[in-house]
Amino acid sequence: MAYKPKRSGTKKSAPNARARRAASRAANGVNTSRTRAEREPVVDAPVRVGTRAIREEEVAEAIAPVLEEFSLVLEGLKISGPAANRTVKITVDYTAERTDSLSLDSLAEISGAISGALDRADANDEFFPYELEVSSPGATRPLKERRHWERARTRLVAVTAPDGTEYLARLLEVQDEGPVLARKKNTKKGQKESYHEPALVAWENIGSAHVEIDFNSPVEPVE
Repeated sequence: MAYKPKRSGTKKSAPNARARRAASRAANGVNTSRTRAEREPVVDAPVRVGTRAIREEEVAEAIAPVLEEFSLVLEGLKISGPAANRTVKITVDYTAERTDSLSLDSLAEISGAISGALDRADANDEFFPYELEVSSPGATRPLKERRHWERARTRLVAVTAPDGTEYLARLLEVQDEGPVLARKKNTKKGQKESYHEPALVAWENIGSAHVEIDFNSPVEPVE
């Protein structure tokens, strides 16, 4: 899920004085059919161009108060593109204490707060124009760190063991030794979803894992 408020140098046009002068000349019998070379050019207002590209460490420092305000962690920060027209991509997620997902409305609010923080960090218009993209990890995020697992409690996860064995399981709890998983049973189409007894799976017995899209109600977490 991504929200992309475009932030770049804004080009503003001056009032079209040429049209007003042409109308005045026409009203007073003045010939207005001059060639383009003879016409007075319309001069645009100055465009903010900046003097240098924004840096990742500056972005991270500027948005730190926003992350704290919204109880977020910075999952990713990448700046790409040519120096004079870069794209700043920021990926955020809730802290591990929460299991709900970032809604589009929440993401829009967060994006606005981040944009404001970056504007304040560039009070002297020093940065080249750039485009800001703020997103969340998505519904099928990979589980690479413990906090990712904690955020996915009660969710259905797809696990690949080191030997290549793949299975689906309901994530019930996260302990120091590893996650507590209830493996999903193989059921026929139309049958009610069911699970094996929960079991602790050591971290070393998990090669990779990601959240699986799931429309069923989760089972109750173990006490």
